[in-house]
Amino acid sequence: MQEERWVGRYLGEAIGDFILIFFGCGIIFEAILFGGVGDLFSAGMAWGLAVALAVYVTASMSGTHINPAVTIALAATGRFPWRKVPQYIIAQIVGAFVGAAALMTMFSSSFHRFADANHLTIGGAGSEKLAMMLIPISPHPWIVGVGPKAWAEVPVWRGFFTEAIATALLVVFILVLLERRSVNAPAPWFFPIALGFGVVMLVFVTAPQTMTSLNPARDLGPRIFLWLYGFGKIAFPGIRHGWSLVVTVVAPIVGGLFGGFFFDLVMRRFFPATEVPQTAAAAGAS
Repeated sequence: MQEERWVGRYLGEAIGDFILIFFGCGIIFEAILFGGVGDLFSAGMAWGLAVALAVYVTASMSGTHINPAVTIALAATGRFPWRKVPQYIIAQIVGAFVGAAALMTMFSSSFHRFADANHLTIGGAGSEKLAMMLIPISPHPWIVGVGPKAWAEVPVWRGFFTEAIATALLVVFILVLLERRSVNAPAPWFFPIALGFGVVMLVFVTAPQTMTSLNPARDLGPRIFLWLYGFGKIAFPGIRHGWSLVVTVVAPIVGGLFGGFFFDLVMRRFFPATEVPQTAAAAGAS
């Protein structure tokens, strides 16, 4: 019975990441292929709402980590069992992969028409501008560009710093919202909205640099799909291709760990000693 419950949690993580990719990347497909909503405001709102919806749908099943950086940070700070971390991460990547496959199935004709119109070949030079519909690429292919000049403007260290600090803030947001000793602890129904707004703000600030990964599963699931689709080294670049994976996969894990320990060791010690009643939380602490 206990193991069956964990199977439900893995399923919840997969569903959550499917929702995240379907709506978050779906808006990028719409923006690039049809020119409908290409501004950063729309992208930020889409990702924030996608996170909120994923939490609403799957929190009762799995707690909605939907992000290896969050899962690892929760395990490292004693909030989640290490023995279940690999299964959670695999479920997250699988859900993101299926979400990417669903979007490409929906938009494949328009995707290839757009590629032909812009003289882009799948897996060829410059096809980062196609791949970015599903994966975060540092630097942003359409805003900063591709190739050596783009990497010079946003080198690996700058992209790494951007993703690390953004994911640290994401984990701090999550832990603060979960902390019942916070004077601003939200009602459970409001938690997804508050977290979604946090994601919106992170996208606003970081998308022009790194396309705002924050999430290795959001990156790796679609990336594996693109590799199978024929994107080759564009999907999995090596050292010569900008070290994009270091920025979009490794940096979020490092940042998530930093955010988790920063909250526990620095912030949490100054919170009220006991849980704050909702009436006091609404009025503020003296």
